[in-house]
Amino acid sequence: MRRAITVLFFYIVALSMPAPSIAQSTSPQNTDKYAEKLKVFEDFVRKQMEKDKIPGLTIGFYIGDYEWVKGFGYADLENKTPAKPESAYRLASITKPIVSVAILQLVEKGKIKLDAEIQTYVPYYPKQQWPITVRQLLAHTGGNPDGSGIGPEYVSPKQVVERIARYPIKTEPDTKFQYTTSGYNLLGAAIEEVTGKSFNDYLRENIFLPMGMNDTRMNSERDLIPNRVRTYERTKDGVKVAQFIDVSSRFGGGGLIGTVPDLLKWSRGVDTGAILSKDSLDSMYTHHTMKNGRYAALDYLLGWWYLALNGQWSPWHGGAQSGTSTMLYRFPSKNMAIAFAANTHDAYPPIVERLYELLTDELWVIPTYTRDQAGQAFYNGLKSVFDYGGAWFDRRREPFSNDPQELLKAFEYVNRSVNLGSLQSDYQTAFKAIDEGLHPVAGSAYLKVGSFMAAKLHEKYGAEGYKIYHRMGAISFFADYIKLYQSQPKFPKELRFNETFEKLIAKWNADWTRTWNDYTRTLKITADSDFNEIGRRLKPLLANAEVYPDFLSPLLANQSGGAGVKAVKLAVELYPQSARANGNWGLFLMLINQHGEEGRKYLRENTGGELEPALPYFKKSLELEAGGFASPQILWEEIGRKWLDAGRVDDTLALVNLALELHPKEARFHSGLCEIYWRKGTKDKAVEACRKALEIDPNFAPAQELMKKLAQ
Repeated sequence: MRRAITVLFFYIVALSMPAPSIAQSTSPQNTDKYAEKLKVFEDFVRKQMEKDKIPGLTIGFYIGDYEWVKGFGYADLENKTPAKPESAYRLASITKPIVSVAILQLVEKGKIKLDAEIQTYVPYYPKQQWPITVRQLLAHTGGNPDGSGIGPEYVSPKQVVERIARYPIKTEPDTKFQYTTSGYNLLGAAIEEVTGKSFNDYLRENIFLPMGMNDTRMNSERDLIPNRVRTYERTKDGVKVAQFIDVSSRFGGGGLIGTVPDLLKWSRGVDTGAILSKDSLDSMYTHHTMKNGRYAALDYLLGWWYLALNGQWSPWHGGAQSGTSTMLYRFPSKNMAIAFAANTHDAYPPIVERLYELLTDELWVIPTYTRDQAGQAFYNGLKSVFDYGGAWFDRRREPFSNDPQELLKAFEYVNRSVNLGSLQSDYQTAFKAIDEGLHPVAGSAYLKVGSFMAAKLHEKYGAEGYKIYHRMGAISFFADYIKLYQSQPKFPKELRFNETFEKLIAKWNADWTRTWNDYTRTLKITADSDFNEIGRRLKPLLANAEVYPDFLSPLLANQSGGAGVKAVKLAVELYPQSARANGNWGLFLMLINQHGEEGRKYLRENTGGELEPALPYFKKSLELEAGGFASPQILWEEIGRKWLDAGRVDDTLALVNLALELHPKEARFHSGLCEIYWRKGTKDKAVEACRKALEIDPNFAPAQELMKKLAQ
């Protein structure tokens, strides 16, 4: 019984990690400045490494003149070689922003034009059915060149381009954002052709050496590279040595190797303009507009991802390959950066985010929940204005526009689109208007309004006072702007919001300032949390609020044992209109229901409640979000299929029977039922279920294959 309800989606495989992690650090003399916070962080890293089976990593940051770098775990697991500050990791896609800077250097020197076709500089790359420009490749809108490949053998840059040439582009440039390494390989080839130097030599002479990056270079599997880490893969069976690859085929989009201290030097150099002029930096940090009037990607510029972090400007880039994870986040207005590298894949998010939170006393995400779909869309509109408009101001310290007519149209657009009534009456139309609000097709209205509001609030409260919005978020930002203009009778009416909007913001701000307090801002929910105490504190606090802190994700992340039952039950009590919470609780009830009196006892012991039917919770989940938790895709592909493959036949049978109550004409569930009965040796029932699947969809391949097996 307890095993059946311990794991819902996966089996946790314990990692046999080497004894205590070994760490080394570099830091300035004033080491006490962040000492206590770093103690907390180091403990978090070790626990996270054990949980996520990370063999070794190096992480570091600077804030102003203060710099700290430390290695954790092992650079070489077999030989117990510790990870160090100077450990060298494959940088993967962090190569891309370095290539972007190199291209813009060559633009400054008059050797490359951003809007020239790439064949101008790489003549052996054949013309395509549409022209492709350098700028489009930098922005990943160049038609998605493909073909670089990856393997165990070395290939030259020219051979890589020849590979790419075998795959003509199929998408017209500037019609779609498609992230590609092959496009950056073409840019790397352009650097070689126009300079007459190798890719590595140009970067070394013009970027690495001027910035003191003595440990960054083109990766080579044959050269001796000091402090190179060994790479690993994490599997369900533990940690394995990663398959050997030669990244020469990704030279321009992911071919570098380097260290965390070098990444911090790179960040300082870019932030201070040491290697690019202001005009070039402005070009690099400008959104690229496609033919449909939308930015190619809100979160991508020319070579950099772009995070509008609670109204702050943060360019960043990460890298991922088999056996490596890298990340560099820059926070220029804070004179701060965080760099991370690990010798396995997908290792960074919680560690980087936790370090940021400890250093800044700000949350990475301000978790905000509203009670219904329309309210959530309304909040998303507020957040877009705040995040992206605030980030624009954070970088430039001026509004997007001061033109009265442009601002008039922008405020009119916000009043019209961020409108709860419209969202309730015609959700799809209103949602589309919110989705377009940041883009040129809507006059970049949200950028104009948000940056103008930020400028006014910054003027009113000063730099220190303005920082409150990085902790309190969009609702407080709007509420204070409304209070500001309401206190000034001569404030232009065209730069205000309508009365209905003002009243809703006032109500939401009252709820938010009450519920987003010292307790909720510092609440960290883990498997070891006291869920009874959390429920006792949160239930009365959140009652009757229309908007309040969202702890759904950490609650639903705890899916094991008695603590898991308490956490998921609390989630559905606090967030009754959440499709995820209802679906997860329904799943728990379904599993517990299979165990009769023992299940009822288990539920009473852990929640104090009585057993309920599971189906109503699944129905509510489906009503709240048709494509969400209770959709056929999630119930079968994400849960049922995985359970069946893991041997949980009875649990899968219960799930499929329940799913058929929701989706009686879904062929995949009848086919799933067929497979379950086939595995259980009940042939007649299996045949009947397969026939039903094929009645619904005569071409449903899984049922056809099962019928062949049953006929043998």
